[in-house]
Amino acid sequence: MLQYCSRRAFLRSAGAGALAAGALTSFRTPLAHASDVRPLSFQLSWVKSIQYGGYFAGIEMGIFKKYGVEPTFNAGGPNVDPIANVASGQSVLGDRPIGPILVAREKGIPIKIIGTVFQKSPYSIISLASKPIRTIKELEGKTIAVSISGRPMMLNLIKDAGLDPRSVNIVPSSPDPSAVVSGQVDAYAGYSTNQRLMLQMRGVDIFALNVQELGIPETTGTIYGREDFLMANRDLVVRFLRGAIESWHWALDHPEDTAKFMVERYGNPGLDYKQQLAEIKLSKPFIEWGAGNTKGLLALDLSLFAHIIEIYRKVEIVKSGMKVEDLCDPSFIDAALTN
Repeated sequence: MLQYCSRRAFLRSAGAGALAAGALTSFRTPLAHASDVRPLSFQLSWVKSIQYGGYFAGIEMGIFKKYGVEPTFNAGGPNVDPIANVASGQSVLGDRPIGPILVAREKGIPIKIIGTVFQKSPYSIISLASKPIRTIKELEGKTIAVSISGRPMMLNLIKDAGLDPRSVNIVPSSPDPSAVVSGQVDAYAGYSTNQRLMLQMRGVDIFALNVQELGIPETTGTIYGREDFLMANRDLVVRFLRGAIESWHWALDHPEDTAKFMVERYGNPGLDYKQQLAEIKLSKPFIEWGAGNTKGLLALDLSLFAHIIEIYRKVEIVKSGMKVEDLCDPSFIDAALTN
């Protein structure tokens, strides 16, 4: 049976002050006094699951409190508009895939990106291994399920491959990719760490074509906040990011423990331990990719985001003169990584 010991449980059982002090030696700064701890509300893009395991590791292990922050992570879902909740002040920070954040900024919503968990998106074209879609050109005459927000990018890929967009039947997708198995669609645009894994756990052999490797850069788990809050609360935001960095390191180093407490305490009801464990293991290279490796977890690669803006301008989602400095403020994560 899987066993793990949270930091809180360890300190309760240690008994001696020397042991408790020893348990804290791996942390970079002293534990904050209770009176110094400030609340922070964070709007998740989706329901609580292992894709947010690092954040809940920070709660479980007391990492955020050590940095003087007590975050509350509010669940997202199909009936939640995460960016609207942050823009209205219901939550002060949030996470989304880059697309909706960029679109919101284009519409004049005063938000800025301050970090990202998944440096490379697991977004992929998923098909049956027995009938794999290995190139975009192989979508000709096929049906692919794509979310409404993903449709412009899919059309861009189809056009760049030299196909007539009318030769590909694009239909709306649902969160469950089972239409691929039933034969209703030939391919499904989703996440290899989620929908692909979902099918594999059901015993279905899957082929996944990563969209970023086709020239469409994306990030997900991208952290943003409203500009006025960021400017007025720089110290709190930097402390939150320091806690998040350390928390994600812990989660990636302890996937079994993280999957266990997500299933037992923090996640949406009905999560499967094996699937949660497999997902966080699959997520690690996407989180550590690029700037996550060279600069540190959650870092911002401004050249990547500049390229993303240009791709969205190409498909006419961005029509303004938006620059990367309008979308991103790396000063928060840079401070968190260097101090």
